Amino acid sequence: MEVRRMKRLIAVLLVVVLVLGLGGVAVAANSDSHTVTVQVSAINELAITGGNLTLAINSATAGSQPDNATDSTTCDVLWTTNQASKKITVATSLGSQNFTLKVVAQNVSGGSAASEVTLSTTAQDLVTAVAITTGSCDLAYTASATAAEGTGSDAHTVTYTLTAA
Repeated sequence: MEVRRMKRLIAVLLVVVLVLGLGGVAVAANSDSHTVTVQVSAINELAITGGNLTLAINSATAGSQPDNATDSTTCDVLWTTNQASKKITVATSLGSQNFTLKVVAQNVSGGSAASEVTLSTTAQDLVTAVAITTGSCDLAYTASATAAEGTGSDAHTVTYTLTAA
């Protein structure tokens, strides 16, 4: 009888080992893993808000040059960049101008305002030291003319560019 009990005990132990062993395999088969890579590309976006703008020079004090026309509330520049060493430049498409048009960045966030720019076809700095961030500025335009320049109009296409510093 002892041999029979031993055989039963061994059989029970084998069954227990097999059940536990298969249970461990079953759990392992219900799990897996993989690698997920998040890749961020260079982002350099710029937009002008506020639309088109007309600056009308239509008054003067007798004996003085015409009054300047200004606007510092209509248009803004917004930008997003995730790269360092950027700046925003400005240029006009109009090579031959009858009247003077200037712009300066005001209330700048995410960079530093450069000095007021007299617009030309050569790109000039408007905002420097643009940080890795979102940013914005108000555009303050000034148009001026002399009495000797007469009447007329200049239609500028003004381009702002987020570029390497």
